[in-house]
Amino acid sequence: MKKINKMRFISIGGILTTITVIFQAAPIFLPAIGLLFSPLSTLPIAIAAFYNISLGLTVFFSSAFILVLVNVQEAIILLFTTGLLGIVLGIFLYRKGLFVSILYSSIALSLGMISLTYIVGISAFGDFISFESIPLTLFLYTSFSLIYVSIWNICLRKFINYLIRINVLTLNPSTKAIEFIHFK
Repeated sequence: MKKINKMRFISIGGILTTITVIFQAAPIFLPAIGLLFSPLSTLPIAIAAFYNISLGLTVFFSSAFILVLVNVQEAIILLFTTGLLGIVLGIFLYRKGLFVSILYSSIALSLGMISLTYIVGISAFGDFISFESIPLTLFLYTSFSLIYVSIWNICLRKFINYLIRINVLTLNPSTKAIEFIHFK
């Protein structure tokens, strides 16, 4: 990487990490309305992973590290659900297509929610899921994941196309990689 590319990588990563932390920590500082902003922490991670997979992973882990200092539970939720979903969406949506992205994103989110519920002990749906009915929980998580991820994929594709249309991003046709426009 050239010097300018490293500075660009760090700058973009820092901005996207900040946005991710603000969205994910919103329920802490705005208890009721913050829950509406928390799922949006997927967006900056997905954009970072679109741009560069290593940037996506950097934003993902640096956001989790900062969130550990703010609230450990929000960091764990980011690692297992919203952040993981952002990484998978960013990697697969433009590189492999919509169907593959929905499939892998749904699997990742389902496994993350199952791990969060049965290993970490934080129920992804709060008190709506009982620990006694594992098959029902698995069915609900999988069904929710398919619907939620489909919505995310469609909306994210439209959002990225909008950013391309207003010249914030460009899509490299040969590699299908997203690139930020260089401003002078």
